[in-house]
Amino acid sequence: MLDADVEVDRREFTVRAALRVAPGERLALFGPSGAGKTTLLEVIAGLVRPQRGRVELGGRVLTSTSPPARSVPPWQRRVGLLRQNPGLFPHLSVRENLGYAPGVDPSGRELAQVAEALGISAVLSAMPAALSGGQAHRVALGRLLLAHCDALLLDEPYAGLDASLRRTLTDLVAELVDARAVPAVLVAHELAEAQAFADRLAVIDRGCLLQAGAPDEVVLRPASRRVAELVGYLGFVPAAGPADATAGVHPERVAAGAHPDRGLVLTGMVTGCRPSGAGWEADLAIGAATVTCRLAERLATVGGELAITAVDPPWFGPDGRAIGRPDAASVPRGRPDAGAGG
Repeated sequence: MLDADVEVDRREFTVRAALRVAPGERLALFGPSGAGKTTLLEVIAGLVRPQRGRVELGGRVLTSTSPPARSVPPWQRRVGLLRQNPGLFPHLSVRENLGYAPGVDPSGRELAQVAEALGISAVLSAMPAALSGGQAHRVALGRLLLAHCDALLLDEPYAGLDASLRRTLTDLVAELVDARAVPAVLVAHELAEAQAFADRLAVIDRGCLLQAGAPDEVVLRPASRRVAELVGYLGFVPAAGPADATAGVHPERVAAGAHPDRGLVLTGMVTGCRPSGAGWEADLAIGAATVTCRLAERLATVGGELAITAVDPPWFGPDGRAIGRPDAASVPRGRPDAGAGG
């Protein structure tokens, strides 16, 4: 079990977070750049000392600011940290890089098995300069696995690689974490990458852990408007009347046409329309609000009117916190002239 409950004072804000990751569990830290995600990994790895808090791994106290204070050096923590730069030794071959961990036999069976699992058996004699980006990242991951770390920390290790290779490596790491039953934490800026990796998703903004839970639950039931903004909601439509509530509209949670049994029906004027993958993306003006939706077909042109249904949208109160759906009478009809703006 990995337990971290720490506070780190930064110039802009204080990073405060409590994380618990079970053996074999995969946690993704998701949020904007500069939110404090990497800082948390560096505290766990022993590269940053917190002002307050405690880190434990498998019952071992790695960091404690309470008496008796303790700070285990990074090289004694048995924590593997993989960053964007694979950090391979340029003067060593792939086999020698893999065998650099203490106690590893460069010609042994374990190294051969890890190389086969990572798909790098054919390049064991190559030098790092001859590797592709994906191969270099596989070698770096193999070196961590051969070190038999008690926890695995991944700080956007695949940034800069193409989407297909990122998915392949993410799936591979997930399989290895499951097989080795070690706690793993991934820092990600892309939601799709975080969801593909994680058993649990933790959303962080300005040093605060806003929400944690199953990835689909966090996206479909954001605890606040800020979480909704971070996980991809691109429109917020205020309710009419005294409810003073706002519905979040996610571009991918929209159905064409009016389906009141499925969610919130909105009608607006199309202000933008463009191809998006195999479908179309449209911007709708609904009162003073603008929402974006992705549809399978181009159903309207700019200046035309379009009816959509926001499927089971989350609602937020004046303070930005999630609430239940307000009374049906307070839900706007959504026409630009219907007074739905706010």
